[in-house]
Amino acid sequence: MNGKHIKYNVDNDGIAFVTWDVADSPVNVMNEYTIAEFFSTIKRAIDDDAVKGIVINSAKKDFIAGGDLKWFLNYDKSKQECFDMLMQTNTNLREMERCGKPVVAAINGLALGGGCEVALACHHRIMSNHPKSHIGLVECSVGLFPGAGGTQRFLRMIGSQKTIQYITQAKKLTAEQALKDGLVDAVCTPQEDINSLAKNWIINKGTTEQPWDNKKFKVPGTPLGVGQVSGISEFFSVANAMVYKTTHGNLPHIKNVLSAIYYGAACNIDKALEIEARYFVDTLFSKETKNIIRASFLFINDAAKGKSKPKGYDNASFKKVGIIGAGMMGAGIAYVNAKAGIEVVLKDVSLSKAQNGKDYVKAQEQKKLENGLTTQGKIEALLEKIQPSDSDTDLASCELIIEAVFENEKLKNQVTFETEKVIKKEVIYASNTSTIPISQLAKASTNMDKFIGLHFFSPVEKMQLVEVIVGKETSEKTLAAAIDYVTSIRKVPIIVNDGRGFFTSRVFGKYINEGITMLTEGVPPAVIENVAKKIGMPVGPLAVSDEVNLQLMLAIMSEDPNLTTHEIQLKNTLINIIKVHRRTGKKEGQGFYDYPKNEKKLIWKEWATIYPPQASFDEEEVGKRLLLAMVIDSYKCLDSGIIREPKDADVGSILGLGFPIHTGGVMSYIDYVGAPEFALYSEKLALKYGERFALPESLKERIKTAGTNRVFYKN
Repeated sequence: MNGKHIKYNVDNDGIAFVTWDVADSPVNVMNEYTIAEFFSTIKRAIDDDAVKGIVINSAKKDFIAGGDLKWFLNYDKSKQECFDMLMQTNTNLREMERCGKPVVAAINGLALGGGCEVALACHHRIMSNHPKSHIGLVECSVGLFPGAGGTQRFLRMIGSQKTIQYITQAKKLTAEQALKDGLVDAVCTPQEDINSLAKNWIINKGTTEQPWDNKKFKVPGTPLGVGQVSGISEFFSVANAMVYKTTHGNLPHIKNVLSAIYYGAACNIDKALEIEARYFVDTLFSKETKNIIRASFLFINDAAKGKSKPKGYDNASFKKVGIIGAGMMGAGIAYVNAKAGIEVVLKDVSLSKAQNGKDYVKAQEQKKLENGLTTQGKIEALLEKIQPSDSDTDLASCELIIEAVFENEKLKNQVTFETEKVIKKEVIYASNTSTIPISQLAKASTNMDKFIGLHFFSPVEKMQLVEVIVGKETSEKTLAAAIDYVTSIRKVPIIVNDGRGFFTSRVFGKYINEGITMLTEGVPPAVIENVAKKIGMPVGPLAVSDEVNLQLMLAIMSEDPNLTTHEIQLKNTLINIIKVHRRTGKKEGQGFYDYPKNEKKLIWKEWATIYPPQASFDEEEVGKRLLLAMVIDSYKCLDSGIIREPKDADVGSILGLGFPIHTGGVMSYIDYVGAPEFALYSEKLALKYGERFALPESLKERIKTAGTNRVFYKN
């Protein structure tokens, strides 16, 4: 007899097969319905005297992919009800562990999050070594941590050090890695019958006691020799300090998982499970976790699937792409295309420069080979897809062109003119410009409806985001095809309407501008940089300025005819820094920082002379100025139509700017701090520092009519 989500069968030898096969879903997910049906089926097998052992398996290509995050995001019950649910789950898993019948997990494909936790509660785990098979507790990647015993069973199986590392890093282990660590007991090939292997273990060797239920069991301690650390308490003190250095206390799920592991280590398994459940509840109900789940699971996942694609257009596919410009950006774009199985013509002004771009790809793959992450055969197959060229005629057979030459309008226009002589009329032409308006560049094209912007981020092979920029003449068909292309190379597209700086470059410029402005006001540069990291930004605005280069920043500002009073002042500041003090950036070895050869960068000590430090400063205000500068300008992008939806701004800010994910992104930030409080603080900054912090009237109206702390999202 089968349920809706769980199949049940007992064979002639008394082996019960409990098979996950969640209805109306491509993968097995855990929610209140599937979990309830699973445990009722397990209880049925436990209560049946004819059943000698139990095999938990899957009818889908994966074992269990984990918890249903939409369920968690929209969880509307009380903290007590959530705790009771977790404790009932733990009770059910403990009954399975102590039922007196051997239970085996037959793990095919993915066993992640809650799926891994179900497997850990079995007496024996067999895992297929298919390349796509992975096991792990990955909840930290979405702002949660394991809540069904994962922290405590990991702790008792692999010790505190690996438990902290694997859980906080959301590590996915291959079958071989899991076997080496003792998280699975056996590995089989995809060709072997994993269910028969599970059954044979039950019949021939089946044991029914978990190690932690043995009275002599002790939790593996922290090994000696980790620096000067010895003992569990000292190890956890160092672990806490290291985590705080990275997260600055902004991520409650990381703090709570460490607490659950630490306090659980001193208890028996049942008390430890209760401790974990209490910390999990505290995490689930935090606004930071809700933000991370919404941003990473819903918004970013939806964008990665191309949900923003205009309706009514067939799926477009590309077998051959031409990339013009073989510098770091062009080479990176060629790399991700080849990785996606697309043939590439990588063109530059000379064959040697084009070959240098291909060599960049080879060098990146060589690093992977040295770390055992690829093979020589795979590298050769990848490189065969990239054809270096110095001839426009080689682009004639390409189905998409991506121009990635130097950020100069005249040069880009010339490239467009020359390329369109050889390519077919139906070919889409994309520019990788980061600042020049697409509608302006499109004037050089004879097919303006096929002209679009694809703004990649550096390094391309690591950065997920691509801004798909729509010019005034870009057709919906071209946009739809561009979205299909971006998702096919495993990048995350957001649609941005045309405008100087588009979205990310424009908004990130406000972050940089505010950092430089505070330096000129006498806020110590070390304070600016450290506060930036403390609020959750990956790097300070002064260090970013050095990376971008002050000369380039000045050139971009000089091309903008609509600078504000504040931006004109900042432009004059840059001119002074460049011409008087000869500070231009990292490339030249001297910007806001000094860059001694083979030494760590240091903030230039003369800034204190040029801009005497303030006697006192408000650290909170420094952080708020950096964040609000981006948030307010992001809203202006939404208000003016540069960004079409608030969620696009959130995705773009997290993936493109490194905006702190615990806030949910630039638009979610308003809800995160509370709309009324946000408005009051903005007003305070506007009175003190000028109109750039004043809220647009439409945002004031949104806040006024919202009637709650939330303006954009309900939860």
